[in-house]
Amino acid sequence: TLASRAPETVAITLYRDGDGPFQAMNPWVRQQAREKGLVLVIETRTVDLPAGRHTLRFDGVAEGLIPQSAAVEGLPGKAIERNYDYALLSPGTLIERSLGQPIKVVRTNRRTGRPQTVEATLVQGPYGLMVRTAEGVEALGCSGGPERLVLDRVPDGLTDKPSLSTIVEVPAPTRAKLTVSYLALGVNWQADYVARIHPDGQRLDLTGWLTLVNSGGSRFADAKTQAVAGKLSRTPVRVDRGQARSIHRACWPMDTTHYGQAPSPPPPPAPPLPIPPVMSAAPMARFGAEEIMVTGARAKLAEQSNLGDYKLYTLPEPVTLNARQTKQVAFLDQKDVAFQRLYAVAMNSYDGYDAADAPLITPDVVLRLENKTANGLGKPLPSGALSAIETADGRPTFAGEQAVRDVAVGEPLDLVIGRAMDIHARPRLVEERSLSRNRVRRTYEVDLANAKTAPITVEIRHDPGAPQFKVVAEPQKHDIRQGQVAWRITLAPGEQRTFRYAVAFGG
Repeated sequence: TLASRAPETVAITLYRDGDGPFQAMNPWVRQQAREKGLVLVIETRTVDLPAGRHTLRFDGVAEGLIPQSAAVEGLPGKAIERNYDYALLSPGTLIERSLGQPIKVVRTNRRTGRPQTVEATLVQGPYGLMVRTAEGVEALGCSGGPERLVLDRVPDGLTDKPSLSTIVEVPAPTRAKLTVSYLALGVNWQADYVARIHPDGQRLDLTGWLTLVNSGGSRFADAKTQAVAGKLSRTPVRVDRGQARSIHRACWPMDTTHYGQAPSPPPPPAPPLPIPPVMSAAPMARFGAEEIMVTGARAKLAEQSNLGDYKLYTLPEPVTLNARQTKQVAFLDQKDVAFQRLYAVAMNSYDGYDAADAPLITPDVVLRLENKTANGLGKPLPSGALSAIETADGRPTFAGEQAVRDVAVGEPLDLVIGRAMDIHARPRLVEERSLSRNRVRRTYEVDLANAKTAPITVEIRHDPGAPQFKVVAEPQKHDIRQGQVAWRITLAPGEQRTFRYAVAFGG
C-alpha cells in the first residue's frame, strides 16, 4: 500500500443547505441546519508510483466524504477499485475490533500495591467490558482498584483519519501529480448582515459576512474558498461519518450484591480507558465545543461573480477552516443605504373582529430597502440573517433580527425588526352583507394612533386569501406589495385617524 499522507493544496466550494439561516431559529433547528451543508473539495497530491498493481491511499480526506462522488485525475494507469475507509480509531472501536482476542489487564495488587499484569481474553464491549481470565469471567472496573487494558497492536481496518483508496495498475515507475475531488457533507454557509441605522432614521450602513460553518472533524488548511448562493436540487445522501465511539464500563454498585439490600445510585460514567502511548489515538472530538473566528479586512471583500443561475463569492485570501469552527469573512460594506421606516398592520379577508371586541394591536416595525444603486445598494444579497443596530444616547443598541431571503438587484427588501410600542391600531369589521349566494362584501375600519413626537407612515396590508377578491371602496388608491393590497397613511405626531375601506370576495 502506498500512502499520500496529506494534500499539497486544497480548494473548497461551499453550497448552502438546510431550510433557513442558522440564526433566527430555535437552538435545536439551528444545530440541525449547521450540521447540513455540502462542500466540493479539490486536492492536489504528488505521489511516486512504482510499476505494478498497488493500493494508493489518500489520507486526510474529509470525514463526510460522499464516496460515489470521488474522482482521481492524473493516474498513469487504470483505476481498478475504489474504497472509502471511515472506521476511526477510538477507545470504543479499539475494543469492538478486539473482541475474542488475547489482551492484558494491568491492575494494582491490593496486598503489595504493585502493578500486576494478567493475561485475559476480551469477551464483551464496548458497552460494558467483560474479560475472561484464568479465574473466570469478570466485569472490568469492578475490582475496586485502578485497571487498564493493554493491546499488542491496533486491529486491522482502524485509522485515526478517514481515507480514500484506489487500486491502480501502473505500467512504469513514475511521479504523478494527482487531482483528487469529491463532495462531502457537514460544511455549510450563510450570509449574515448587520444594519447600523443612522441617527437621522433615513439611512443605514449595511455590512455582510459570509459565515462558514464546519460541523465535522476535518480541517481544511490554506484552502482557496468559494461559496455558491442559490438553492441546488439535491437527492439526500446518507453518509456514515465513522464517528469515534466511547467506552461505557457497566458495573454493579459496590457492596450491594446481597439480596434485599437497597442499591445505591449508579456511579457516573467512567472516562475512556487509557491507551498505551504506542497506540494512542487522536483526542476524542468535543461535539459541543465550537471555535468562532472573524476575519477579513474591509479593504479585501469577497468578490461576487455569476455562475450560471447562481452567484459565486470568491474569498480574497486562502482560508484555514478548522474542525468544528465557525469563520466569518466580509463580502459587503455599503455606506449610506437609503431606507423607509414603516409600521405595518396585517389584515385578511376573513378577519371578523366585532366592533366591541376589536383588539388593540401594535404594528410591525419594517425597514424597507430598494436594492438599487441609486439607493446606495444594488448588490445581490444571498439569504441569511440580519441584525439591526440603532443608536440610543450615543450607544449602539440591538433593535431586532430577521431571516433574509435571496434578494436580486432591483428587488425590494422588507426587514421586520420588531413591534412598535407607541403606535397602535384597532382593526374592526363594521359591516358585512351578502351580494349573492356565495359573494360577500365586508367593510373594515382601522383606528390608528401615533404617540410618537415625529411623523410616521403606517402601511395597512390586506391579504386577499379568497377567490375573486376585489377592493370596492377606498379613500385613496392602493398598490400591490408582495401579493397584498397596501395603503400607506402618514400620521403627524400625536395624531389619531380612522381608515375605512371595503372589499368583496367569493364565487
